[in-house]
Amino acid sequence: MLDIVKHTFGAKGWLKAWAIYLMAFPFYFFDAGSAQPSDIFIAITVAIFFLTNGFKLYKDNQVVFGRFLRFCIYLAIVNFGVYIALLGQPNKGLPWFILSAFYIYNLLVMGFALALYRQYGRKFLFTTMYSCVLAAGLQIGLSFVFNTGGEGIRGALFFTNPNQLGYYSLCGLAIVLVLESMIKIPKLVVYLSFFLFGYLAIVSVSKAALGAMIILFGAYLIANRVLSFRNIFAVIIVGGVGYLALLNTEFGKNFQKNLEIREINDADRPDEITEWQYRGYDRISNHPAYLILGAGEGGYNRFDTFIEGHEMHSSIGTILFCYGIPGTVLFIMFVLSILRGLPWYYLIYSLPLFAYGITHMGLRFTIFWVALMMFPVIRVEIKKRKYLTKKRRFEAFKNYNRSNVPSLPFERPNEVHGVTGY
Repeated sequence: MLDIVKHTFGAKGWLKAWAIYLMAFPFYFFDAGSAQPSDIFIAITVAIFFLTNGFKLYKDNQVVFGRFLRFCIYLAIVNFGVYIALLGQPNKGLPWFILSAFYIYNLLVMGFALALYRQYGRKFLFTTMYSCVLAAGLQIGLSFVFNTGGEGIRGALFFTNPNQLGYYSLCGLAIVLVLESMIKIPKLVVYLSFFLFGYLAIVSVSKAALGAMIILFGAYLIANRVLSFRNIFAVIIVGGVGYLALLNTEFGKNFQKNLEIREINDADRPDEITEWQYRGYDRISNHPAYLILGAGEGGYNRFDTFIEGHEMHSSIGTILFCYGIPGTVLFIMFVLSILRGLPWYYLIYSLPLFAYGITHMGLRFTIFWVALMMFPVIRVEIKKRKYLTKKRRFEAFKNYNRSNVPSLPFERPNEVHGVTGY
């Protein structure tokens, strides 16, 4: 517990500002799409940091930052082009510069995170992980004190809608699992993280988030080689207790009821409306020409689509349709720069983050980009560890050779070629 406080509230320098931002992130005070207090705080912090320090990144991380910068430049050009083309015409949606500003803002937060890692090293890992765990605990604790609402059967706690809470729980757990692979923390903290973020996902009644967490848990068990008989037995016991709790507690019964109601609501959708249409993917099939350069965001009244006057319910679909083949290629290059060279289980940790974006729009959700930045950070940590291991082996090899070379007569300090007193 003292270690958690040390790396969050007791963090030094810019790390303290980073910890405050991560702990304040889940608390929304304004409507969705508006700048929240945590956004205003980190924007001012990043501006001051950049003007005084600049973004000094490891070479490996410079590539990641540069790839996303290219993507941001392209989308800004596309959105500005749409604005020019629609001058004097109805344009339902946010202005082009605000849509582009969301991505630029996330780019700067990503750069700030990578620069902090360069400056503070492993302390950054501890601060990031513990701040996310504390943020989850604070949400749960304060939800019993304050009246938090949601959309009917689905809870949102301090977010503005349940999808945000579900996505946050997924991103937060991914951050913890990626970082704990490189730092020594009690296993109790890891299992506590599963409990806290799992609770948030249950409150949101997000099937996507809960399914993704099962994948993360399985990857964690395999990656950490904890599938011994004793650990399997412990997982069965804990899982059994959790299952019985869901069956017999008031909280569990409410979750089952809400999940059933949501299933019924989803079933009420007209049979002729497919998931392709419901998520807005029908814009791609109805307007394939936009795939060449991209349709841009905003101006949603331009399209023949089931969800008229609204953005697509998909991050992947938004990138493909709004920014076309060039934007998609730039984004894929960015993703590859994040994941290249990492062990397989890190790829598994990343899959749920992207899979969630198939049916939900989360490109403006900053914690998603923070989670992605943990992968290149860990890659640098792995390289550091390999370098230090090689260095220790080399030093040990040199010391071993020195200790096993017999001394020659003229190497004795006081007897060189028979001359004493040297």
